Amino acid sequence: MRASPLFRARLLPLMASLALVACNGGGDAGPSVSVPELAPGSYVVNAGTADVPVPGRYFSGSDGSRVLVLTNAAEQAERIYRRASSSAEWVAVPAATADVSISLQASHKQAALSALTVGQLVGRYVTQRGPGVWAQFNVAADGSISAGAASSCKLSGRLDSQGGAGGLALSLTASGCGSAVPASSSGFALADVDELPARMRLLADDGRTMLDLRAFSE
Repeated sequence: MRASPLFRARLLPLMASLALVACNGGGDAGPSVSVPELAPGSYVVNAGTADVPVPGRYFSGSDGSRVLVLTNAAEQAERIYRRASSSAEWVAVPAATADVSISLQASHKQAALSALTVGQLVGRYVTQRGPGVWAQFNVAADGSISAGAASSCKLSGRLDSQGGAGGLALSLTASGCGSAVPASSSGFALADVDELPARMRLLADDGRTMLDLRAFSE
């Protein structure tokens, strides 16, 4: 039996509505990420307990940008929580599969270093990703990053003064650095007093894989 024209007219809007819900995932915004607010500056933090500490660094910019990096025993990033501005949502890397609410059991503000500027960082740098994986790169006066000729791991990209969590915003492209290094990533170039004599710490990700580098002046 064929449906009447009136029935079909009433059915079509319903089908369109269901299709829209399916395309949008039913309006599910995904897991929420909540991280405490700290005043501008850099901090040594504990996101665990006194008995089972989870050490990390918290970098807070005056523009509302933030990055919290939780580290392992080798002081390499295991998880990053970042926010681009005060109006943006916190993002977890690797992506959260359930709601996340970070509680900082301790936070100690570090001695303030002079603010990073692109002009201060002009020069040549070397960084090591792991055993036998190192890279040279140059920072130009306009913030562009170019790979050094001597290393097989090539890093290029740009530094920008906007949205740097108290440092500089960073975009990177990598080649020849191994499968553990994202081909394209974005993040922050940060000054960390605990990383001296490293001139800056580069924290970047592609939403799935993290890159945590200490860059030393050559």
